[in-house]
Amino acid sequence: MSNQKKSGAKKNATKKVAAAASEAKKSGTAFEHRGLTFKLPHPRNFPLQVLMTDDELVATQLILGEDQWAAYLGTGPDIEDFGELARKMSEAQGRDDESGN
Repeated sequence: MSNQKKSGAKKNATKKVAAAASEAKKSGTAFEHRGLTFKLPHPRNFPLQVLMTDDELVATQLILGEDQWAAYLGTGPDIEDFGELARKMSEAQGRDDESGN
């Protein structure tokens, strides 16, 4: 096999891996908190209303959806626990406090 063919095959393989990784990210992610597993949509699939609020509590409720939000409230959370939930949501989406994202 020539070097040109090898290079082309390697580029195609790299593109396929990148496409698969991108598709996996679009599917969303999940994390556990208070004995529950929360499933988050990809940020591109968040409800549009998320952009219409500056309230972190409302945004979280919109992102989680009615059923997951009701399940979370059923655990009897307090304000400190909400902060922990928000942190875990952020980490599950690939953000952390150190990066400023």
